[in-house]
Amino acid sequence: MISVGIIVPSWRYFIDPLELQPLWELYYATLLEERDPEVSVEITDLRHENVRDDYSVIPEKDIYLYWVMKSADSPEVYGIVRYLRKAYPNALHIAGGTHVDNCPKESAEVFDTIFNGTAEESLISAMADFKRKDMKKSYVPNMPTPFKDYSHARRDFLPATTIADNKHFAQYGGELSTTAYLSRGCSFRCNFCVYNWPPKFELRTPEQITHELEYLKREYHIEAINLKDEVSIPVNKNDAIACLEAIGKAGISWRGQTVPVVSEELVSLAKQSGCVELAIGLENVVSDEILKISNLKKNPGVEKSRQFIHLLKRYGIHVKVCLVFGLPGEPKDVVEKTIAFLEDTQPEFVALSAMDPVPGSPIYLNKEKYGIKSIGDDLSKHAHLLYRFGDDEEVGLPFEYEETTQWGKSLTKGEILGNIQELQQYLREKKMIY
Repeated sequence: MISVGIIVPSWRYFIDPLELQPLWELYYATLLEERDPEVSVEITDLRHENVRDDYSVIPEKDIYLYWVMKSADSPEVYGIVRYLRKAYPNALHIAGGTHVDNCPKESAEVFDTIFNGTAEESLISAMADFKRKDMKKSYVPNMPTPFKDYSHARRDFLPATTIADNKHFAQYGGELSTTAYLSRGCSFRCNFCVYNWPPKFELRTPEQITHELEYLKREYHIEAINLKDEVSIPVNKNDAIACLEAIGKAGISWRGQTVPVVSEELVSLAKQSGCVELAIGLENVVSDEILKISNLKKNPGVEKSRQFIHLLKRYGIHVKVCLVFGLPGEPKDVVEKTIAFLEDTQPEFVALSAMDPVPGSPIYLNKEKYGIKSIGDDLSKHAHLLYRFGDDEEVGLPFEYEETTQWGKSLTKGEILGNIQELQQYLREKKMIY
């Protein structure tokens, strides 16, 4: 029997790391045990305060797997690997995820084996190679591995209390809830984003959606779902109808993220299927020129975004607007113009983040093109969360613009931080943050 330990790092950049679930770790744990009867998996969850920096709680395994989605997690993960190499020198360390995809040379120096892209078949091959004592340094999928070809994540690798809670819908009565992915990937190409792998939407079938939601209701008594898909209402109309009808059959409440190009027909169907809130990735509501610079094709323009918010509210769907400050070409009066848009559209909630040139993103790879003078080396700062829950919350703004760019005089790092802090204070006073 091959023992595999999957490590979930602390996610210390979140105010409440336990609110979300480590869905990809659970997904790959499920895959390994399902596809190879000679593999047993245990997940060690370091998000709990009592074990956050205590690596001695990690049991000895033959192989340790890390799924590093955020570059902000990488310094901590590297430290865990160093500790475990001393504690258990015979163990191997393997890793995949967005950070590994975008920083393969650095990752290959830390881990014994790395995986590129979606890793289902690669992981299965790696286990077979381990048995032959011939595990490779890297694995790249030989063929596409559609999301629908694999089972949904089992949640029983972790205690039920970390799977189901009342936090996701606290603003809507506190229904018992959890998170899920009904699709993966993204076909949009925002220049600051790396969470678009695979570079297209891969959807679960309606039958799979029904099966997973019924599983969560049966095993965890779930009443509501927070969908973590990049776009929770598929952009293809037929796919969207099939998905929404499948969710509706479950008889639960749900919320998720979408883009402001959904038709009124689908908005109506979303409401009928149990949707109580949609987060809209607008990122910028100041000018269409900023949208073009950052390649924000998912945002059809400030005026159409305004109309879409009014459409959602007309159907009784609460609106959460997602914004990014610090984008290339941002004007000095971004706070005033943003507040004017919010006052007009009256969304219930706003999530404000800082622009983050994440390693591997087009902006990171072409920083001079976007007027960026420097990007810091401290990967822990790549978390884009600033002042959301208080003025002492400062995770990082790991870059600075040139004083003058092709779009004119740029904002300084201090000005961007000040703008974020000012709008976050406004949002807290208006109770528009959760």
